[in-house]
Order: sequence, then C-alpha cells, then structure tokens
Amino acid sequence: MADARSEILSRIRRALRGAPDLPLPPGGSLCPSARYRTEVGRDLLERFLREAEAVGVRVHRSPGGELVQTVVEILRAEGARRVGVAEEIRALIAPLRAAGFEAGGVEVAREAEAGVTGADWGLAETGSLVLLAGPTQDRLLSLLPPVHIAVLPEDRILPDLDALFERLGDVPTALTFITGPSRTADIEQTLTPGVHGPGVVHVVVGGSLP
Repeated sequence: MADARSEILSRIRRALRGAPDLPLPPGGSLCPSARYRTEVGRDLLERFLREAEAVGVRVHRSPGGELVQTVVEILRAEGARRVGVAEEIRALIAPLRAAGFEAGGVEVAREAEAGVTGADWGLAETGSLVLLAGPTQDRLLSLLPPVHIAVLPEDRILPDLDALFERLGDVPTALTFITGPSRTADIEQTLTPGVHGPGVVHVVVGGSLP
C-alpha cells in the first residue's frame, strides 16, 4: 500500500513539474465565484430567459395585467381544455372558466391536459424553476399533466443555487427543481420527452393575478 501511494504521489509531482506557479489574487479582490455571480447578476431577467430557452422552456413576458390573456393563449396553442390550477394562484380559475376551459384545483391533476402553478424562484445561471413544498404548493400539477405552465414574478429571479440557499436558510423538506421539460434516454439511448413528467414547459415571467 505504501509503495502504491508513493508511486501515485510521484506521478503527480512529475505531472506538475512544468505547471505555471499561479499567484493568489490580491487581498480584497473578488474570487472567481464572486466575479462569476457579479457577471450573472448584471441582467438576471435576460440571463434567465436565455438559459431557460436553451434547455427547452418556452418563455413568455407578461407585463402589467396580461397574465390571464397570456395563459389563455398558451392553453389554446397547446390544445388544452382541462386545466389544473395550483392553490396559490387559484384566482386564475374563474377567468379560465369564463374563457371556456374546464378549470379546477389539484383534484383534477390526473385528468388535466395542463397544470398551472406558481414558481417560488427562478435561477438565472441555469434557467431553472424552483418550487418549494408547502400547504399551497400543489406539486402534482407540475408533474402529472403533459403541459406545465409556471408563473414566475420577475423579482423572484436569483443568480444561482448559492443565492437560493442563502435566501432559504433552512432547507425545506421538499424542493423541486425544474430545468426544462422531462426527458430520458433510458429506452434504447433515444432521447424521449415527457416520460417522467411534462413534455412541454412554459414559464410566464411577470404579470399580475386578477
């Protein structure tokens, strides 16, 4: 064992023999991770939208009071008639019914063609959505229907995972990260969407509830 250890260390020393001697950054300067977070944080919204699109999320901007209109347009484009709406945004149920949809709460999750939920946070670095566990967060509606629509307030976008855990403090009992539509290559190494969750994910950034 000692001989093997010596041999490994000798190989490492030989490999490092020609490596440049990099100086430590001067005191008070930003470390690489801090510089990176500063870069990401310069325009959180645009970075989030770009990264979300890169992983297959269909992104929508909904300023002012256009949230209902935006959600209705998405549902019609997806051909969804039965819609499950999470408790924290249940104010959408009445206007969706008025628009001709069969809208209900989590009780319709298994039959719903689309689920509409809030998103507690968005991560600009990866374009991920974060859903926390709680009495009003119906995670089934983000998992069972083939189409998931998440409503994300613009001021809930954070730079990265480190910033999220700084905000959370104590980690909740359940935390759902959604980075693009569900997909797997388990079957014959062929990438297939929608096997373990929604095959289509929309995020609506901004807007206000009726």
